[in-house]
Amino acid sequence: MAFIGEMSLKSEKKLDQWLKWLEETRPEHEIDFGLDRIRLVGEKLNLLKPAPFVIMVGGTNGKGSTLAVLESILLAAGYKVGLFTSPHLLKFNERIRINGQQVSDEWLCDAFEKLNEGRQTTWLTYFEFATLAAVDCFQRAEVDFALMEVGMGGRLDATNVVDPDISIITTVGLDHQEYLGFSIEAIAKEKAGIMRSGKPVIFGSDPVPDSVVEAASRLESQLYRRSVDFDLNNSDKSWSWSGLTRAGEALNADDLPLPDVVIDNAATALQALQFVPEVISIEAIRKGLSGAAVKGRFQRVTMKNDAGNDIELILDVAHNPQAAEKLSQRLQENPVTGVTRAVIAMCKDKDYMTVADCLSAHIDDWRVSEFVSPRTLNTAEFAEKLKARDFAVFEFSSIPEALNDALNHSKPGDRILVTGSFMTVSAVLALVA
Repeated sequence: MAFIGEMSLKSEKKLDQWLKWLEETRPEHEIDFGLDRIRLVGEKLNLLKPAPFVIMVGGTNGKGSTLAVLESILLAAGYKVGLFTSPHLLKFNERIRINGQQVSDEWLCDAFEKLNEGRQTTWLTYFEFATLAAVDCFQRAEVDFALMEVGMGGRLDATNVVDPDISIITTVGLDHQEYLGFSIEAIAKEKAGIMRSGKPVIFGSDPVPDSVVEAASRLESQLYRRSVDFDLNNSDKSWSWSGLTRAGEALNADDLPLPDVVIDNAATALQALQFVPEVISIEAIRKGLSGAAVKGRFQRVTMKNDAGNDIELILDVAHNPQAAEKLSQRLQENPVTGVTRAVIAMCKDKDYMTVADCLSAHIDDWRVSEFVSPRTLNTAEFAEKLKARDFAVFEFSSIPEALNDALNHSKPGDRILVTGSFMTVSAVLALVA
């Protein structure tokens, strides 16, 4: 794995110590919204402007795919690009990339030390540390573009301390209701908080919630809507995109390569790229689309079972109903001749039965487990509710044990779906890596 910045055994050990300290003193699952703390530290350390041009991506689902397309196309166009995303699957460094490469342990340690000294008595959460560390790394690398993924919501998310030049809201669905509200409109209002006065905002699905339209009108921000201002047409081997230029003129791109991400998010990214300072060439767009991919989103890998057979695995972090519906669609579009077995573990604060119902038409049997987290859903509780749907269910004490059983009950032509959470997928990726 390539890294930006030199790395040593000493710095690697030091990063482990920093991350352990962060997790022990301010666990990542403990959320404390607000921008006052991070703004105070960011202003003190001059860490509120990560790059000359900033694109902020929020939404319920599709953020990672949209960012992947933006990153890949901008890199193909010759720009230096910084990407901040969350959470990570295997290593914290995944959260901060420069030119497609994870930043080194050394750079992260330098950033954490700078933040810890600079904050003095100001408390920062785990995510606030991560956000400002990303800004510090982007400034150090002198990137042209900073691509920032909103952690949760938007209005009070730590990333919103940075002012974007373009705001993207990919989708709005019911997730994190205990923090964001219990209706689409309430959640959309929180996500609309990443808009800035006079700056363009792209909304990647149809219809657009009223609260987003109202926020755009209030801020005098031009709103670009899926199915109204931009859209796509998909075929088996290519797709076409239509949208609007900065001047409001119609623009079309035909015979585009199909990316290895949800095509809707690629269309959203292409509309956003109409507002970067210089026109992106069609050659860079084609090259970028061909190279865009996201780990843990309909990621295909193979593993051998005890009989020596290669079995296909699909790894997808889908953890809410909207993501599960999209995953169900992709499973239908990619059928197999054999059976599909699910290895699943979820958080107890998610709408886990709706997720299961969305996927059930494509699942022949379920292997249920749990991960090490205070948020994990109890295996027996989940299994009991699945059995009540008359699903074929098997219970396991760990995700690797569930995967091993699924592998050894599978033959060529079958596949295994690993889903339900970032933590479920990361447990399997650790075995594949």
